[in-house]
Amino acid sequence: MTILWGILVLIMGVVAIVFSEKIYNFTGSLSFVESKLPGGSRGFIKLIGVIMVISGILIFSGAAGFITDPLGKSLQGIFGGFQE
Repeated sequence: MTILWGILVLIMGVVAIVFSEKIYNFTGSLSFVESKLPGGSRGFIKLIGVIMVISGILIFSGAAGFITDPLGKSLQGIFGGFQE
């Protein structure tokens, strides 16, 4: 199932990069992004797309575990794990 999620995130990232201008025309200028980031809204949309592509590759290959395992173990320690 993780392979399908990885492929889905990867495809969504590629679509966000390829159609970033159309996404910008749909959403318009994002005032917070325009004032805080040097690339503006168009660059931010492409950045999100690149992050999605990298995340999709990590999920697809199974390498995302090095990020999610420590987070899951720390949350398990906080909440005491799942008890039936």
